[in-house]
Amino acid sequence: MQVTETREVACPQCGENSSIPVPERDVELKVSPYVAAFGDHAELECSNEHTFWVYYC
Repeated sequence: MQVTETREVACPQCGENSSIPVPERDVELKVSPYVAAFGDHAELECSNEHTFWVYYC
């Protein structure tokens, strides 16, 4: 996975923005407070220590 850019995503619990690297320019990001059993994703933690997952669609 080659990273081409970063994007801002909002924490689903508090709305705090976090940066995430994205593998492709046209990838769609889906933010979730829950982890799924499969799929390309990244685990993030906002500055308020909330953990959430971002899926690459």
